[in-house]
Order: sequence, then structure tokens, then C-alpha cells
Amino acid sequence: MHLGELEAFDAVMRVGSTNRAADFLGISQPAVSRAIGRLAKSTRLTLFRQVGGRLVPTPEAQSLHEEVRRAFVGLDQLRARAAMIREFGAGGLRLACYPALGLSFAAKAIQNYRAKQKAGHVTLLIAGSNAVRDMVASGQADVGLAADEIDASRVSTQPFMSSSAVCVMPAGHRLAGNETVSPTDLAGEPFIALSPDDTARGRIERLFEDAGLQLRTVVETQYSEVVCNLALEGVGVGIANAMTYKASRFDQRGLTARPFVPAVPFRALLLTATERQNSAQTDSLVSALYEARNQLGGL
Repeated sequence: MHLGELEAFDAVMRVGSTNRAADFLGISQPAVSRAIGRLAKSTRLTLFRQVGGRLVPTPEAQSLHEEVRRAFVGLDQLRARAAMIREFGAGGLRLACYPALGLSFAAKAIQNYRAKQKAGHVTLLIAGSNAVRDMVASGQADVGLAADEIDASRVSTQPFMSSSAVCVMPAGHRLAGNETVSPTDLAGEPFIALSPDDTARGRIERLFEDAGLQLRTVVETQYSEVVCNLALEGVGVGIANAMTYKASRFDQRGLTARPFVPAVPFRALLLTATERQNSAQTDSLVSALYEARNQLGGL
């Protein structure tokens, strides 16, 4: 298998046709078709079938594409690392965060680090928790923050934060007068949900099922930050990570939060490499992360 064949295959899987894949890659349609043909021959797999004039991927193609996507994440990280070395040299720290903490909280931690290490620079990488783990395990990141549901067998971990879920709503909402918000309070409310693969969403849905209630979901999103922004715009109410609400100062922007009960925790781990000794700069960054957590009231 050659990189060009995999790139052509990935493009077709993403955009759905060889013509659009050719436009995306900036090559001819016959070149894409030839690359797909060579890949099918070398793997001895049937990758696509023609159905009603459409190119439909086979189950084998779907499985192969999952592996190709993982490989391309590594290639993208290598390109990014090369670009960083060109710009900054070989030094610097790389902090990888899952979005719940990377989109807001990480900024406070980096500010704390830079206050003490004025000569150092930090590269902030935001990715899903499994990708964060992989970056730390492979040495592409020095420190990582990830949700606690990951398989952590390839990295060293320590508990970093446990933050409760809060129900977020615009100021003046009927539930803003409550001390807490429960599933019963949310019955019939337009609801902004986390994505289906988020473990916190699974816990929330089970609470509603136990109460015999059904969520009226109007929007789904991957990130607590976006849940808060949508609630701020009046799209509905949502359940978000309390640390995201605090770190992004949503309380100063007109968004109200109330504790959600029963409690739903958002837990984060701090990751470092198993087989590498931390540098003094890495230890300083870890200290800055804990300092930011304590400043924002995290546990």
C-alpha cells in the first residue's frame, strides 16, 4: 500500500465519489480510480460497489477506513510537529487536551505557566481523549488531559479533576430561580444534548429513563463549550461541565447555571509518558495546570 492510494481511498470515503475526490485532491478522476484499483488489488478486498449509479463502500472498506483515519492522525501530527520545529526549534512543551478543558481551561493554565517560564513556549493540541492518550504515549505531547473513560494502560495517569454537571440556561429562564435542576424540571424543555458517544450523556439519559421521562433534544454537540453558547443564544437549556462554565466566564456573559441533580460527574485524568522522565519545564506546566484548577474551584 502506498500513501497516494490511501489518500485517494480516504477522499472517496469522505466525499462519496471519485469525481469529488479528484477535485478535493487536485488530481484527475482516472488517477483516483487507478489508485483505488491498486489498493483493492494489494489488499485483495472489494472496496466499493456500483449501486444505482452510486459508489457504495463495502463493510470491508468501512473497516479499512477506520484504520486509515487513525494512521492519518499520526501523519498530521508529524506534519504539525515538523512545522513547529521549523518555527520554534526542537524545544518547547506540547500540551494535549480533550475539548472540555482545552477550549477554555487550558488558557488559564498556560497563562500561569508563562508567568513563571517567560522564555518557554507551549503548543496546545486539542483532540478527543483517546487521541490525547495516543499523543502522550507516542511522545507527541508532553502532558495530556483526558476524560477518565480512556484505556490508560500505555501512559501514567493521576486524577486531575472531578467537576459536576450543571444545567445552563439564559438569565431570566423559569428554572433560574431553582437552587438545583432535576430531570423532572426539564420535562418538555428544548434540550441541548452532548453527542451520543459522550459518557456523561449516557449517564444523563439513564437518569431520565429511570424517572420515566424523555428528553426533548433540539441540538446535539460534542462540546460543553458549545452547549453553553447555544443556551446563551436561547436555543434551549443544556447540561454542561461546570469547569467549562467557570473557565469561559459564562456567568459574566448572561448565562445562568444551576447544579444538576442527581449529580453527574465529569472526571479528568492528567497523563504523562510511562517511559520518559519529566523535564523541569514539564513539571512546571503540570504545576500550572493544578494551580489553574484550584483557582477555578476544581477538585
